[in-house]
Amino acid sequence: MAAIAAAALLAGCGGPGSPLGPPKPEDILAKPVHTGSLKDAHFLVSGKFTDNGKTVALAGDGALVYTSGSGRFKFQTTVAGQQVSFEDISVNGTDYSMTIPGSGKWVARASASALGPNSFAGASDFKYVGEETLPQGKAWHASAKDKDGNPFNAWIRESDGYPLRYVITQQGNTLTLTFDKYNTGQTIAPPPASQVIKG
Repeated sequence: MAAIAAAALLAGCGGPGSPLGPPKPEDILAKPVHTGSLKDAHFLVSGKFTDNGKTVALAGDGALVYTSGSGRFKFQTTVAGQQVSFEDISVNGTDYSMTIPGSGKWVARASASALGPNSFAGASDFKYVGEETLPQGKAWHASAKDKDGNPFNAWIRESDGYPLRYVITQQGNTLTLTFDKYNTGQTIAPPPASQVIKG
């Protein structure tokens, strides 16, 4: 579920109202990685997914650490009356995931598309959607598809290149990441080796 592709690109400036117009969509999506001032960002997760023909809501939170290229998220939902939680940590190209109820162990697997700051740079089909004003500020809205062809939308703040919101769609399921805190000293480490099994 955390498989979102990476391909960071950097270029131009400009903006609505300037002679150059808005940046290219691939450049908009790469801005959070290249701002220089963004160390980490916390986000809230919300969404819905279909399980055995029933739609269930989920909620949680996560973080991206731009200085190390790592990420984590956790969400909870209720399936057939039972509370289920899922957590994913991505560090140094390895994904660690755990579902509760479950084995109580983290499952480790190498990943070329791990959750992290570069996940949202996009891989193909870049589009500039427009300029929008969100509660956190004026934003460029761009969309793309990851390497697996899953579409996502991003709202990147014009004033500093920080991410404000991502909406990710995979297999008909949608997750929304709404960013609410920046540069709070977040760190992400892999789980203890004694709690990890190979996937």
